[in-house]
Amino acid sequence: MRTKRQSSETIPTNQNPVEKSSAPLYRQLAETLQLHMESGKIAPNEPLPAERDLAISFKVSRDTVRKAIRLLEERGVLYSDHGRGTFAAPAAVRQMSRFLDSFSEDTLKRGGTPGQKILSMENVAANMAIASLLHVEAHVPLMRIRRLRLMDDAVVGLQDSYLHLPQGARLERKELERAGSLYRLLIDKFSIEPSESLESVGAIAASADDALLLGVGPGTPLLVCERVMLSDRREPIEYCEMKYVPSYRYKTRINKWSNG
Repeated sequence: MRTKRQSSETIPTNQNPVEKSSAPLYRQLAETLQLHMESGKIAPNEPLPAERDLAISFKVSRDTVRKAIRLLEERGVLYSDHGRGTFAAPAAVRQMSRFLDSFSEDTLKRGGTPGQKILSMENVAANMAIASLLHVEAHVPLMRIRRLRLMDDAVVGLQDSYLHLPQGARLERKELERAGSLYRLLIDKFSIEPSESLESVGAIAASADDALLLGVGPGTPLLVCERVMLSDRREPIEYCEMKYVPSYRYKTRINKWSNG
């Protein structure tokens, strides 16, 4: 529940295209600032206004501004230069950012139309491997969702998600069909905020069953992305395996590196 002070904060609708959003204010502000960069209102490598000026402009607290800026830095949309300020990242860098992008958001950024075909939604017992990744006990019930992912009505991937939802929480097929995006549904229904993901990428040969669903020949090489999604409380909330057809172009960005 929001405090009295938080509920008095607003983001003017003429500056925030996200109407009636249930997302926290700092995420709404982050989306608005990112859209300003995408539209050219804030040019690449242009310094961001001071925190105080942003707080006044959007009628929010400076803490909200700081959280929004921190989120955009994690996404790679902004970068800081010590002693000089915070700047908008070049467009090429912004386009490589995948930090909070669902498949739907990523497809829209590519200029395509996202779609899905839900194959199944069921409660299953966590096996040892997935339980370890989600930091739960083996055999804890998880929500398993299998979907075909579509881009411009063409099948590009097979997605298998395992969700650790709050006790007693349920997701219905009709809800997911309406929402289109699983992450948007988690935010709107449960206030679960996907924050960052840990991913591994590999390749496998398509099994007969996967080939039939994806419309490719058995043995066709598929790109496989395994992801553990963390909430804004850094709690694992989803394990997902996504198998992409060869025509799909997967982009990612390395955010940090070491000298090891």
